[in-house]
Amino acid sequence: MPTLLHIDSSPRPDSVSRQVSAEFARTWRKGNPEGRYVYRDLAADHVPHIDAAQIAVMHRLETEGIRDLGTARDAARTPEERTSWAVTWPLVEELLAADTILLGVPMYNFSVPSTFKAWFDRIMIAPLIVAQGADRGPLSGKKVVVASARGGAYGPGTPRHDFDHQEPYLRAALSMVGLSTDLIFLHAEMTKASHVPRLAQFKDMAAASYESAMDGARSHATLT
Repeated sequence: MPTLLHIDSSPRPDSVSRQVSAEFARTWRKGNPEGRYVYRDLAADHVPHIDAAQIAVMHRLETEGIRDLGTARDAARTPEERTSWAVTWPLVEELLAADTILLGVPMYNFSVPSTFKAWFDRIMIAPLIVAQGADRGPLSGKKVVVASARGGAYGPGTPRHDFDHQEPYLRAALSMVGLSTDLIFLHAEMTKASHVPRLAQFKDMAAASYESAMDGARSHATLT
């Protein structure tokens, strides 16, 4: 039974990244009526930022060379560690169970929202990281789709291309856990054209970018 893990991170209920990710999810669920759908809203249900207790557990896993997930599950020792690890481990299990991972991630200040970063910092544990010299990790082989919204234009050839620390960060971070082989970005750009007067001239560009992202969401969902 295929499983889709859908994660949104924008605090805006009607955000463009949510619209694009929702379109992918709707199409996927229609094509996989028997599939399992897991939804996590990082804005409505915040994942606590990584803390000293989790870092202590992660350091122990690295120091002892523990890569077995079963052993890692029970790696917390102190009450503080067990409390923190109880936040992290369900997130890890959701990733392990998913066949397709859908990430709704708007660009905030040229990068990703802190809600998303808090989630990712939690799951970046040694057993999920692809070992040096290895080709695969526990998460390898999963499809990842990023539904992205950007207030401006950041594609190749645009004046602010070098300001894009969203897609390069996500590509690098996801590669650490083996999730960059089948990775799709659906960018809806120039979203600020709808409410910033000086960008009004780019409304047609924004509309075209939005439609392209929505079309991509439907087509890629059909292929999974």
